[in-house]
Formats: sequence, C-alpha cells, structure tokens
Amino acid sequence: MGLVTTSHGLVHLYEGVLPPLLPLVMAEFGTDYFTMGIIVSVFSYAFGLGSLPAGILADKIGPRRLVSLYLFGAGCAGVLVLPAGSLLFYGVIMGLIGAFCSTYHPAANTLISLGIKGKGHAFGLHGIAGSIGIAVVPVLSAWIGTLLGWRAPHVFFGLIGIGLGFFSLTLPKRPTIQNGNTPQTGPLTVPEQKVSILSLTFFFLSATSLGLSYKGIMTFLPTYMGQNIQLRFLEMDVVAMGGVFATLALISGAFGQYVSGRLADKYPVEKIYLGAVCMGTIFVFLMSCSKGLLLLLASIFYAFFYFAVQPAQNYIISKYLPQHRQGLGYGTLFILTFGVGSTAAAVSGYLADLYGLQIVFYAMGFCLLVSAGFVLGLVLMQNSPKH
Repeated sequence: MGLVTTSHGLVHLYEGVLPPLLPLVMAEFGTDYFTMGIIVSVFSYAFGLGSLPAGILADKIGPRRLVSLYLFGAGCAGVLVLPAGSLLFYGVIMGLIGAFCSTYHPAANTLISLGIKGKGHAFGLHGIAGSIGIAVVPVLSAWIGTLLGWRAPHVFFGLIGIGLGFFSLTLPKRPTIQNGNTPQTGPLTVPEQKVSILSLTFFFLSATSLGLSYKGIMTFLPTYMGQNIQLRFLEMDVVAMGGVFATLALISGAFGQYVSGRLADKYPVEKIYLGAVCMGTIFVFLMSCSKGLLLLLASIFYAFFYFAVQPAQNYIISKYLPQHRQGLGYGTLFILTFGVGSTAAAVSGYLADLYGLQIVFYAMGFCLLVSAGFVLGLVLMQNSPKH
C-alpha cells in the first residue's frame, strides 16, 4: 500500500499542477482560457486514452511493472518542461506526462483489488492519498510557481517521480492474490462471473458524466475562487489566493474517500454511490451562484461528496467483474473518466471566454445531474427481482 498511496498522490500532483498556474502561463505567452483549456485537454486525453491498454497489460504482465513505467516516464517528462519556450512544446510535454500517468490507475486499482481482502477500506485509503494530492497541488503549485516561475513545479514533481520509480523496482512484479483466506500467486483460476451488460453500461455512463464535471471544475476552480473570494488582510495575489482556497476546499475530499471506503464494506455500494453524486450535484449548483465564504463552504462540501464516489466506483468494478477482467474494467473506467471527461476542459474554457467562469459551474452541475440519473437507474436494477 505504501507505493500505491504515495504514487496516487503524485499522479494528481501531475494532473493538477497547471490550473493554479494559468494566470502566469497566460501572461508569459499572451494566450486565453480556451487555449489553456486545450492544453489541459491534451494532458487529460493522453491520461485517459492510455488507461484501456494499460488495464489490459495489467491483466497480462502484472501491474507493478506499469506503476514503475509511470513513475520513471512522467518524472523524466516533468523535468523536460524546464526548457519549454513555446506553448506547442509545453503542450507536447503535457501530453507525454499524461500518457505515462495513464498507466497508473488501472495498475494500482488492480493491485488493491487482487491483493487486499478489505477492498472498500483499502480503496478508501488509496483514495485519501489521491485526495491529498488533489488538495495540496493548488497551493503547492501556486506557491512554487510564484517564487520560482511556472516551470519549477513541474520539475520538482518530476524529480519526486524518478525517486519513487527507483523504490518501485524493489517490490514484487506481481501481487499476492487474496482468494478467500489463503494468499495465492501466479495465474488466476476463478469461476466465471455473470456480468450484467446493462448494469455496466449505466455505471460507465455515470462515470463518464462525472469525469466531464470533474475536469471542467478542477481546471478552473483555483482561478474562480481567486476571483470570487477576497480577504485583503492576507495580502496575496489572485494566483496564490486561488491556490490557497482551492486547497482548503479540496482537502475535505480525503474525508469523503475514507467515509465512503468504510461504508462500502458494510452497505450496498450502489446506494452510497447515488447519495454521493446527488449531494455533490447540489453543492456544485450552489458554487455557481455564490461568492466569498458561502463559495468556500459549498466547495468544501462538493469535494467531500465528489471524492466519496471514487471508492464506490472502484468497489463496483471489483464486484461486477471477475478477477481476470478487472484490469480491463479499471482501464475502461479511467479512459471514460479522464479521457472522454477531458473534453470538458476545452469546452469549459470556451464557455468561460464567452460568458465568464461562472457558467462553467452551471454546465458542470448539469453533467452531475445526468450522472445521478444513470446511478439511480443502476440502483433500481440492483433492487429489481430479476437482477
């Protein structure tokens, strides 16, 4: 768990390093929100599209090798941001980082699903590490970027990745598989599990809608909060202010991960999933029409409930699919969440240029509402007598 939790925090440092730096990058290159949204989308498409082949490889060659590939590849690419002198070069490097990061989630979730019996709790702990990474990256990236320039956070995170890569080489290439009470290694011999195609379809559609909302919100949250929460006594610029308040809001996601993970081992996971999505929807709409302290509070509750969905999603994959198909399942989940979902970054940038950042949160709230509808259908199918 030590390697995957640390690596999970780092992958979200890579993912979230750019949004707090938007004003600095835009000022240097004289560009707009739409262009920056495209760069975020380049990272996110690569992050998502690589997930499906990574999931297939995790089933065939073992997930630890993929974790090592991610750590070394993304780390070295992060260091390459240092000489970036144009937006085109920067966009290419961000795509490269995203491609290496894409191998992480399918591999790590397969490691947890096959190697740990208390999966709900383990997914919760793993999610907490990711939430901490998501929470600290706005203030950490903004602070380093303000002091040393916008390239410095990329290089710093890249060096951490390379160090973790060397540590990963000391671990077994394949997980010890928990089958009942007896640890096993080697090929899996498990009975075929009946898979409900309709249930999986509803689940993946809900995840896609959630991915759209996540990318749209996370791309512009630091800037939005910097513009709409002003505490003059702090004497910080918009970049630092947005980073600080985004971090304060997102740290609650770690608690959401923990609570959801604990509940998933005890209660019907589909109902936990539905409750988290519905509550997150309410608070996104509240974020879209509020400022100041109310915006901060709404953001805190949104983060709690949004990140509570992730242990539930991971648990559902392990529940619906047999062990020898779980890498494929996690790959599909993340290609939809991060790949298709990344479309929202460029679309949100276009909307922000035309109508202001506020409209982004209305649009992302609608995506959450659509997701809630699919999850409700999933719950109804699980409770139907024929299921």
